[in-house]
Amino acid sequence: MSPPSPDPVSPVGADAPWTPDLLGPSYRRRELPLGTDPDGEGPISATLVRHEDAPAEPVAALLVVHGLSDYFFHTHLAEFLSARGIATYGVDLRKCGRSRRDGLTPHFVTDLSRYDDELEQSLAVITAEHPGLPVIVAAHSTGGLVVPLWLGRRRDRGELEPVVGVVLNSPWFQLDVPDRARGLLGPVIDPVIRTLGSARPYYRIPLRGSDRYVVSTHVDHDGDFHFDTTLKPPGGVGVRAGWLAAVRRAQRRLQSGVDLPLPVLMLRSTASSVGARGRGGVIDVDTDLILDVRSMERFADRVSDRVTDIPVDGARHDVFLSRADVLEVALGHLGDWLDQILTPQTKES
Repeated sequence: MSPPSPDPVSPVGADAPWTPDLLGPSYRRRELPLGTDPDGEGPISATLVRHEDAPAEPVAALLVVHGLSDYFFHTHLAEFLSARGIATYGVDLRKCGRSRRDGLTPHFVTDLSRYDDELEQSLAVITAEHPGLPVIVAAHSTGGLVVPLWLGRRRDRGELEPVVGVVLNSPWFQLDVPDRARGLLGPVIDPVIRTLGSARPYYRIPLRGSDRYVVSTHVDHDGDFHFDTTLKPPGGVGVRAGWLAAVRRAQRRLQSGVDLPLPVLMLRSTASSVGARGRGGVIDVDTDLILDVRSMERFADRVSDRVTDIPVDGARHDVFLSRADVLEVALGHLGDWLDQILTPQTKES
């Protein structure tokens, strides 16, 4: 089954229309033209999704940025935010989700800073629709690596406003390798990744994967959430050498310190089961099955010195796709943090 056909790409600079979205009448989408792919795969674009049931006069806007092999479908999060007076937008990055096209390699870039283009366009649309409104950016997994570095570049240009805070949902700060191989990461593994990424960027690295995480969240299996498995496939989209090399460059940059002058909320699980098989073939799906939460804790202070790190017992890799009782706890933490950072903004306005 092919991904849904995208809307026609509008010329750069044009006021692209909002059109119906696959999430139903409460959501509309807008194409963000990106021109010709720097990685040589032809015309590309991204897609911005807007929650139509947001408050008429919101107190803030929140932009959701997804991770690898993912897209924006978190209607329950948008509804939670709407009840708190916040307008929600979600961006499907180039070659991802709604932005996939025939002939494009899903989720492939050779430099994560290229995502700056669609993030800048998304922010420009939000600020045009809500002048002067504070904006929070919520980023998951690989998005949690992309967004701090993007905001760091905005900070360096003196253009951090109107962003007033960041939510990191299980961010990918480090390449997770077995502890016994950790000492080989810099001197051995990274040079191999760099060489392969340069020589054969589209080479699909034969990594062993599992569909357990995605299956555990889908309503047709063990989870509670509706999403399109052509856009979020259980087996993932694979790891390409050029993309992994780009991730490692970005991770080293983040680990050296981004130091955003912003409050940051980091939500993550209390435990990981990365690669676990479990006794009798049973694993605990109510943990992070994708990333090691220890790396998140270790490098959080490189993003900002104002990080509120909240481990949530029973949370899954996407904390906002956890089972209902855990999700309630996570959303409670999110709401409390939003109240703390937005109250001064509301009083000033």
